[in-house]
Amino acid sequence: MDNNLLEIIKNTTEYIENHLLEDINLDSISENVNMSKFHLLRIWKGATLTGLMEYVRRRRIALSLGDLIHADSNIEYISCKYSFGSERTYNRVFKEEYDTTPAKWRRNPAPVKILDSFNADFMNVAGEGLIFFRSISVLPALTIAGIEYKVDILDNHTNQTANRLGVNFFYNHRPEVINPVEKDIYIGFTTIPKDFGNYTLYQPSVQINQNSILAADMKIKRVLPHKYGVFTYMAPHRPEEITSKSLGSIWKYIEEVWRPTIMFDLKEDFRFEYINYAKCNKHYCECDLYYPICGL
Repeated sequence: MDNNLLEIIKNTTEYIENHLLEDINLDSISENVNMSKFHLLRIWKGATLTGLMEYVRRRRIALSLGDLIHADSNIEYISCKYSFGSERTYNRVFKEEYDTTPAKWRRNPAPVKILDSFNADFMNVAGEGLIFFRSISVLPALTIAGIEYKVDILDNHTNQTANRLGVNFFYNHRPEVINPVEKDIYIGFTTIPKDFGNYTLYQPSVQINQNSILAADMKIKRVLPHKYGVFTYMAPHRPEEITSKSLGSIWKYIEEVWRPTIMFDLKEDFRFEYINYAKCNKHYCECDLYYPICGL
């Protein structure tokens, strides 16, 4: 899959927006962007958190609000105009989206949250992949277990030490954890020591609970509830090929653009990578980067 991800997402968005009043489907969209349905669905969901045809349906519903306010057309006509097939289907999906019916909303329009056209301009190219801000999220406490290493920053940049340690843990040590919370989820936990010099502490880990059984050399770390800024890296290669060079541009953005705008209240300086291998394959990876803002 040697296509540029940003171009694929932009072309997909443009095609959908230009054909919302037509009978488009997954086949026609994938043919237009010259990508298999399987890969397109994965990339689109990774970038937007919305299913592809769900996006089409919700965009149609959002555009139909203008007809309900400004046009005298009956609801059956509007349902056909936006390719819902029948008034009954239009009523059902409208109620699922806005918790009211088109007729009731037309009589008494109220503020609603709509799904606007996806704007890929908020994404940045990073090597073969893309990086973008995902959300501000609150995570409850979690407990992780793994092997902690002292990683020299210069050596890591030159030799991708953290990457090698993470891959080794995932394939050789992770199976030693019996009953992890999610066996396919990798957590790469970085701690920045208070006497920060030329190294960090890196702990390749999995999440555990009271039912998990660990090898003797594994370190248990309890992470308290925090509010996080979450950033995502996605690219057309295996998760094992993520490097500090791949993530360099997102780290630069976080340090130079995002962090100066945030009020931090932290007792410990850390961050972690979160990779769900169940979402990945040899042609696709998706990595979420969690940066704590404050404890809860």
